Amino acid sequence: MSTHISIAQLQQKKIGILGVGVEGRATIDYLLRHGIDNIEALDRNPIANLPHGVSGTFGDMYLDRLERFDVIFRSPGFRPDMPALAPARQSGCHITSAISFFLENCPAKTIGITGTVGKGTASSLTADALAACGFTVHLGGNIGKSPLTFLDDVKADDVVVLELSSFQTMDVSASPDIVCVLKTTTEHLDWHVDTNEYRKAKAHLLSHQSPHHACVFNADSEGAREIAAVGPGKHYGFSLTGEVDEGLFLNHGILTLRINSVDTPLSLKIDNVALAGRFNLENISAAILLGHLLGADLDTLCHAAAAFEGLPHRLQRVAESDGVAYYNDSYATRPDAAQAAISAFTKPLALIMGGSEKNADFTELFEFIHSRSNIVSITLIGATAERMQNELTAMRMPDFRIQRAADLATAMTLARQTLTSGGVLLMAPACASFGLFNNYKERGEQFTTLAQQMAGDA
Repeated sequence: MSTHISIAQLQQKKIGILGVGVEGRATIDYLLRHGIDNIEALDRNPIANLPHGVSGTFGDMYLDRLERFDVIFRSPGFRPDMPALAPARQSGCHITSAISFFLENCPAKTIGITGTVGKGTASSLTADALAACGFTVHLGGNIGKSPLTFLDDVKADDVVVLELSSFQTMDVSASPDIVCVLKTTTEHLDWHVDTNEYRKAKAHLLSHQSPHHACVFNADSEGAREIAAVGPGKHYGFSLTGEVDEGLFLNHGILTLRINSVDTPLSLKIDNVALAGRFNLENISAAILLGHLLGADLDTLCHAAAAFEGLPHRLQRVAESDGVAYYNDSYATRPDAAQAAISAFTKPLALIMGGSEKNADFTELFEFIHSRSNIVSITLIGATAERMQNELTAMRMPDFRIQRAADLATAMTLARQTLTSGGVLLMAPACASFGLFNNYKERGEQFTTLAQQMAGDA
């Protein structure tokens, strides 16, 4: 079988689906729609309600004898170099993934957006801005929708925007036409060997590009610059701190597009954008630059980018009353994400932080918090509360109140009481949600409900 495979080449093949989560189920559904029914689902956990005709191997034996398959679709949670796949490769089994198959077979222009911070917002913003410019846009990937759910509907003149994690990019067999690399630091070191492997996994997204392709990257991020350098295509940077050779940058407070040494000031007024936080100007810059490379109208792009209000649970303004604005950033499950959220505000700030214990290093975050003069209180919840309090106070005596609460409702009441002259009540946990909540969405939804009740009762 060739390196790339089409749906026609999968006919009469024995196919294994390794991991039956969102992506695995979407892959099964896609194959069944195309008349391929020699499919076996493989998962450690028993999977209920498999489609008729799809067999399953579950439990401790699910990785045994993978060489019996002609093709295996690997879900993102499984490393491509896991030992169980070695015999399958040696026997000639073709190891692929939903993302690889999509990129190999998509008839339209594709944009792949990766990085550590902002992927979901940048992807959604880009899709929204392109749609405003008249493009038919399909959005999928790590954002929660497998692109195989819409591959059959994609036309040659459409545009596909994919949010891609390192789990998905590590072994892709084709590259998007345009790769966008957002700020990249370190993440998923419980899965990746080290930071170098994490960045190499993202850089692999560029490995199948040609000089006719393009890479848009955050020129202010050392990690993004390192990854972008791998790509053979045309490079376009975006920066909020200095000029770029080609791309988008701030020039005396005005976003300016530089293409072929010609500078064009944009109509977007950075003080009037709906998204809070200077870091979201990076996402806006990326979206405008991506749209421009596809030929979209600049003024329309700017208008759409300025109006975009963001995604749920990502620095989302959910209520306001008596001079206090409530912001839900439940998606800020890492210290660097919480730091970015905190940096978005200069008004008096009451923080809610804490969650499940994953032994994260809070040192840089806490140093940043101590440097901020507008923080009036930090209310801590969850399993990390005691450790976070001890580390905050051990670093130096804080100028703000530190308090702990048994649950989110109590935390919000205590935090609100510290904003005597108005300001911002922000939940940016810097931790995962498990323990008190099932996931970050449930945590964010509870915060939103409580905030709206508090604002209504004020």
